[in-house]
Amino acid sequence: MAEAILSLAQAQLRTSMGIAVNVLALQRAMNLTKRQLQAQGLKPSHFSHRDLRVRAEAYLAEHREELIAEAKEIVERWQREGFFGKRAQQAANQ
Repeated sequence: MAEAILSLAQAQLRTSMGIAVNVLALQRAMNLTKRQLQAQGLKPSHFSHRDLRVRAEAYLAEHREELIAEAKEIVERWQREGFFGKRAQQAANQ
């Protein structure tokens, strides 16, 4: 029973960390998209969130490997620092 609970906790941790990686990658893509617009002399505030999101998702699709790698590094650091709980921190230190 204890092993099942531990296994479930580990699965939830992996899911949480995977979601964190995806969110960070999309946030980075969104910020880079806004910077591109500014470099073109445009104001990101003049674009709808939906349009910015579409552009960011396109950027993410083109640069997925790089953005996911950056996000994984951040999430791994967070895991070591204990942001995902004590069990995640222990797993990172093993």
